[in-house]
Amino acid sequence: MSALTASWLAWSLAGLCVDMYVASVALYILSRSAHVPNSWGADLSVAGLLGGTLFLAFPVVGALIASRRPHNPIGWICLADGLLWMLIAMTDYYGVYGVAKPGSVPFPVAIGTLGNQWLWVPTVGLLGTYLILLFPNGRLPSRRWRPLAWFSGAVIVLFSVAEGLAPGPLENQGGVRNPFGLEGHPWIAYAGYPVLPLLPVCILAPVVSLVLRYRRSRGEEREQIKWLAFAARTFSVRCNSSGTLRIRIIFDTLNRVTHVRSM
Repeated sequence: MSALTASWLAWSLAGLCVDMYVASVALYILSRSAHVPNSWGADLSVAGLLGGTLFLAFPVVGALIASRRPHNPIGWICLADGLLWMLIAMTDYYGVYGVAKPGSVPFPVAIGTLGNQWLWVPTVGLLGTYLILLFPNGRLPSRRWRPLAWFSGAVIVLFSVAEGLAPGPLENQGGVRNPFGLEGHPWIAYAGYPVLPLLPVCILAPVVSLVLRYRRSRGEEREQIKWLAFAARTFSVRCNSSGTLRIRIIFDTLNRVTHVRSM
């Protein structure tokens, strides 16, 4: 891929993320007007909406990196994760509004399920494992970390499938059942439980690799790792204030890397 093509693609994806966020704002306003019951547990607070602007940092940073260093996967990972964050927000508000006002939009339950069940695991996994594991030069610290990369991918896929196909009521949608759930196989709802503890392990291990990188690094690379630690601390505060447990798993874990500054 030429530098010009990479730059065009990177900024096009970043622009798409901005468009999706604008669409999320419109869907948020519609959802607020639908008077969604509090019992649904849907986050329709202004703080939750404004907090989503923080996640626009991923596509912007990703576009800056990918347009200048297209062969470094870090930029493309940030762009992909930014797209996933925006898609989760957009489908969530879409599903809430559609269920609260039947007939207003097509396929609200199916589209809302994308974020609720299918997308959050790869979004968390991509950010919490591969971004950290490959940071900052886009390469694994050594070949010894290659099994972890494959294992993390397997955990993300297995848990995503288990979440997506699990029968039962959906979060934030008034108890509507998962349209993709295999109702004849209720055991799928419990199949993801043994895999769930492996996700924080897959996040903690790359943090260890980042600590080792920091202790061996000098100059620019060390400053880059410090910036990543600062970003982790900032997002951890945001996620703690919103109570978003799924997202907080990453940043509470990644926040441990900030301790390397005192080493």
